[in-house]
Amino acid sequence: MIRSAALVKLTLLGAAFIGTSVLSVSAFADDQETIDYREHIMKTMGEQVAAMNQMRQGKIAPDNLAVHAEILAVTAATAKNAFTPKVVGGEAKADVWANWQDFSKRLDELVAATTDLAKTAKQGGLTAASPKLQGALPCKGCHETYREEKK
Repeated sequence: MIRSAALVKLTLLGAAFIGTSVLSVSAFADDQETIDYREHIMKTMGEQVAAMNQMRQGKIAPDNLAVHAEILAVTAATAKNAFTPKVVGGEAKADVWANWQDFSKRLDELVAATTDLAKTAKQGGLTAASPKLQGALPCKGCHETYREEKK
C-alpha cells in the first residue's frame, strides 16, 4: 500500500511537471485550450479538498489523506502558470489580470498553505491536518473576488 501511494505520488508529480512544461508553450494553444487547462487545475484542487473534507467528516477512511494533500499542494503550485497567459474567460474575472499583483500574492499564499497542509497530513494524519482543512486554505476569499458565479 505504501509502495502504491509512493507510485501515485511520483506519477502525479511527473504529470504536474510535464503540464507546467507544456504550458510554457502556451503561445501555441488557442484561448479556449488555455481556459480549459486553467479550469482543470482549479477543478483538481476542488476535488482534493472535497475528498479530504469527506475524510475530516468521517464519511470515508482517511487512509489516503497525505496523498490527497500532496496532490493539492502540487496542483496549487501549477496554478499561477495556468493563469499567467492573459486569457479572459471561463470562470475567471478580468480582475485577475487587472489586479495581477494581488491575485498572484493570493496564489503564493495558497501554495504556502497547501504545502504546509501536505506536510502536516504526512506527519500527523487527520488529527493534525483537520484544523488546517477547516479554514486555513485561502480559497473562499479569492473566489469571492476573482471568480465569476456559474450561470
